[in-house]
This record gives sequence, C-alpha cells and structure tokens, in this order.
Amino acid sequence: MLVALGSSACGPGKASEPADGATEDGASGEATTSSSSSTAPAETTAPADSTTSGTTGPSVDDTTGPAMACGNGIIELGEQCDGEDLADATCLNLFGYPGEVTCTPECAFEVIGCVPPGMIYIPAGEFEMGSDAYADDERPARQVNVDAFYIDATEVTVADYAECVQAGECNQPGLGGDCNYGVPGRDDHPLNCVSFTDASIYCEWAGTPFHQRLPTEAEWEKAARSDDARLYPWGDAPPPSCTHVSMDEGTGGGCGANSTLPVGSKPMGDSPYGVHDMAGGVWDWTADWYAPYDFAETDNPTGPPTGMLKVMRGGGWGTTDLGWFRSSARIGQRETNVNRNVGFRCAQDPPVLE
Repeated sequence: MLVALGSSACGPGKASEPADGATEDGASGEATTSSSSSTAPAETTAPADSTTSGTTGPSVDDTTGPAMACGNGIIELGEQCDGEDLADATCLNLFGYPGEVTCTPECAFEVIGCVPPGMIYIPAGEFEMGSDAYADDERPARQVNVDAFYIDATEVTVADYAECVQAGECNQPGLGGDCNYGVPGRDDHPLNCVSFTDASIYCEWAGTPFHQRLPTEAEWEKAARSDDARLYPWGDAPPPSCTHVSMDEGTGGGCGANSTLPVGSKPMGDSPYGVHDMAGGVWDWTADWYAPYDFAETDNPTGPPTGMLKVMRGGGWGTTDLGWFRSSARIGQRETNVNRNVGFRCAQDPPVLE
C-alpha cells in the first residue's frame, strides 16, 4: 500500500527529501550524503569559520559516518518511518478509521493501534483454553497461542444487521416470537434468530474492504477469559447472576424483562479486555466445527476441517443453567439453527501494510 503523505511524525526527527537511490516506498536503497560529508585532505581543510550548505541531517562522524536511527530523516535500508511515501501515516488516511500508528525500533510502521470502530484489540500470546474440571468436551485444558486480532465489543445489534439487509447484502433473519428483528425499540438489542451462514455473510459485508469473519473458538475464549484461566469473564467469583449477566434467574429471561436487553447492559460482566456480554445476552456463533479438542493443536487452533455442528459460546438471555456461562463451556448446533437465544459477533485480523 503506497500512500502519498507529508513529513514523518515517527521518531525524534523529521523526514527530509528522499535521498538519491531511495525506492518509492522507502523500504530499500541507501541514502547518499551531501558533498560536505566527504573529508578533505588535511592540508586543504576548509577554514573554521566557513559553512556548508544543505546540511539538514545529523552530523557526520569521520569514522562511523551518518548516525543510523529511526526518525533521523535519512531513508536507510528497510525503513518505512523515514520514507516520504508513508510519512505522517495515520490510521485515518491508511484505513479510513481513527487510531494510532507507531514505529517499531526497526523503523517499520506498527498499525495494530488502528482499531476498527466498535471493536477491541486482543493481543497475541498464550492462554489456557478449556478445562479439566467440567464437561468432557472442554478437555484437555492446554496452553494455546493465538495471534493478535480484533473482536466486536458487543454482539451485532438489530440496527447493525438491518443496514446489511437494507443494502441488499444480508438475508432477513427470523421474525416473530422472541426474535428481535423488526420489533420497535429493539435497535440496540443483540440480533437473534440468525443462522451461522447469515452471520458469516454479515461479518464479510461489515468488514469491507477489510476481511471480517466469525471468531475462531480459541479467539472467542481468549477474548472472554484473557490469560489467567479465569472461570467467567469477570473472574472466578461471584457465580453468575443478573448483576453480571443477562439471563433467566427464575423470574423470566433477560433478568425478568422477558426479552433480550440492550447490548452492554451488564458492564460488571465485561471481560478483562472490556468485551461486553461474553456471558449471557445471546449465544455467539464461532467459526469452528464442533468436535473433541485436538491436544496437539496449540497454535491458532481452528478445529477440524469438516463436521456436522458449529460451536456456539457464552449462554443466552433465556439460559438458566449457570454452567453455560463459564468461558470454557461450549455447545454444538446445526448451522441452520435459528433461535431466540442465538446471535453473533465478528472478528478481524490486524491490517497489513503492503
């Protein structure tokens, strides 16, 4: 991706004009120094009071040459941050949404701070996935590595999904009964009564021109419990109740509302990353086929390539069994299942500069 921009905001210096031989993207080519950087023979050294024109870069050392550093204004081999093509790069002009671009010590742009609107950044790293203390399909508990990704802060709302339907890209979800679509006053409620296929179509549409998708089961669990193996998104205690979860405590679904609640209504139940409603609200579709865990699959696991059922996570507003609100709990459902308790959220890989 080549973007015409102004002077560099990365590092301590300002980018000067690209040196002779620098490539368009600033990623290769050695900078040349001005004629003043040559050391004249001792007997013809210029007088001490003379000046050298055009010396805007760092000083030159007779032994080591120009100082090499990100932000020094010289385009050195492999650098981006000193290059004119990506100087003053911002998330807004690179990707179309706000955020913060930074520079790595290697003088390459780091764009993980360009978080899409409505999403939360989940850092790369290991976490404990599964549990040996509960259901057989949660075993074995094991350390799993997941690359960095973004995930929706809330479940997809009725209003979100309606935009896709109105654009002619998404199918109309289920209607009537306890389904939210088309019900006045439910625009900020989670969309429910939606199939796996229709959820997948929405994520692809919502991410245009960047690829969004349903989260993998491993991504979903990491976003829910972080890296400390906590039982619920909010910790190991207290047990689930309407303080933390939109559920059925015995007085009716949605904590007595007999419907879903607006997304984010239970902030006490947020995950360590600030993701809402990872327990309760609606069950979330994930991308994986439902099957026993493969103990050997520990690096960005995606489950088996085929299957009969897709994994759902998190419990719903009509759920009474507290066990389903554990972050490691999982259930398999047919892709065509359209249920009042079933919804979804989307995920996205970090953008890449090419």
